[in-house]
Amino acid sequence: MIKVQSIQFDGPAGRIEGLLKFKEGADPAALAVVCHPHPLYQGTMHNKVVFATAEAFFGLGCEVLRFNFRGVGLSAGSHDSGKGEVEDALAALSFLRERHSGTACHLAGFSFGAGIALQTACRDGSLASVTAVAPSFKFFTPDCLSSLPTPKLFLQGAADTVCPPDDLRKQYDGFLAPKSVVWFENTEHFFAQQIEALKASIVEHRQFLGLSPP
Repeated sequence: MIKVQSIQFDGPAGRIEGLLKFKEGADPAALAVVCHPHPLYQGTMHNKVVFATAEAFFGLGCEVLRFNFRGVGLSAGSHDSGKGEVEDALAALSFLRERHSGTACHLAGFSFGAGIALQTACRDGSLASVTAVAPSFKFFTPDCLSSLPTPKLFLQGAADTVCPPDDLRKQYDGFLAPKSVVWFENTEHFFAQQIEALKASIVEHRQFLGLSPP
C-alpha cells in the first residue's frame, strides 16, 4: 500500500516538517530527498516542480522525502541565505538513512533547492546522485562541482528568466563527469506544460542515476 505521511524530524534549527512517500511493508530500492525553491519567494515542499520530481523518483522505487526548509511551514528557525538550508538538507538525508541503513540515497532540488542540493552533494560524498532542476547559481559558487564524482543530472528550461540558462551553459563544461544535461526548449522556470516531460526525463536517466524501475 502506498502511503504519504506527514512527519517531523530534528534539524540544526529545531523541528523540520516533511512529507514521506513510501510503500508500506516493502523495502525501497533507494532513497530520495527533494529540496524546494526559495523560501522568501513562496517556495515550499508543495511546489509543483518539487512534487513532480519526487513522483519521478518514487516511480523508480525510491522512498521519497520532501521537506520544508527552516522557517517555512511548521519548520522551526528562519531563512539563512543558503548556509543553514544545506544543514537542513543534510539532516533530511540523515533521517532517511536512519530508516533504511545502507540503502543508496539520491538528492534533488528545484531552483534555490537545486543549488542547495548541489552544495549538499559537495558535503556528502556518499550520495548516489544529485539532480538539479533549473539550478540557481545566485547564492553559491559551484567550484566544488569541478571535483565532485557524484553523477550530476541537470534539467533546464531554455527560456528560463529566473535562473538563466546561460548561467548553466557557462559553467557546465567545468563540472566533473559523470554529468548530463537536458535542455527544454521554449520552457520557462516553472516548466509550464512540461511537467510530464520533466518527470519522463528523470525516468529516462534512471541508469545514469543508478536506478532501475521497481
